Amino acid sequence: MKYFMISTAIFLFSCAQSNEKIETHQENITLQKLHKINDRFPYTDEDVRQFYTYDTETGLYEVNVSNSQWTSFKLNEVAIPLKENDFDLQPTVDTKYTVLETLAFSSPLSCKVIMYNTIGDNDTEVLNVQLNSYLNGNLKDQLLLDSRFTFETEYFRTFEIQEDQKITIHKFSVNNLEFNDVGDIVGEKEVSDTLKVTVDYKLMNDGIFKKL
Repeated sequence: MKYFMISTAIFLFSCAQSNEKIETHQENITLQKLHKINDRFPYTDEDVRQFYTYDTETGLYEVNVSNSQWTSFKLNEVAIPLKENDFDLQPTVDTKYTVLETLAFSSPLSCKVIMYNTIGDNDTEVLNVQLNSYLNGNLKDQLLLDSRFTFETEYFRTFEIQEDQKITIHKFSVNNLEFNDVGDIVGEKEVSDTLKVTVDYKLMNDGIFKKL
């Protein structure tokens, strides 16, 4: 009987140690995941630059991802109005995009950073970076983070996405061309005319991007 009690005590002690190790391991995994998520913030335009290159000869931005990483827009994605869509971009179900990053906020809220090309005025190819918000996995809202191209004037944006769900977008237009009185290009300016406009948004807990 005494031997049985001792064996039982040893068994229970071993189980307690095993459970403690499992709980500790699970806590470590949770902390590692949280650490990885927090390491993604602030998420900025600098994090996106690795996914595209600029061809100085053609003046076009080329996306550096494999063909297998592209997917087509769905009807519900093109149906939702795109905020900060200054150039009235119109992606269609034939437009393909690639997901660059998934950003986790307070559960069940998350965002995806996507990149794609569209054709603008004068058949200019435009590189776009967009932020999609999801609540419980359902698409709620869309915000254009960057739209860059050059047609006489160079247009591009920089942005920062913070862990507190605030988003800042800086819009730039750079004109370095000289025109004569009839609108012909006659050269380049010694100092470019640069216009910067800043807009701020907050990702609300219902998944909507609210302009501040």
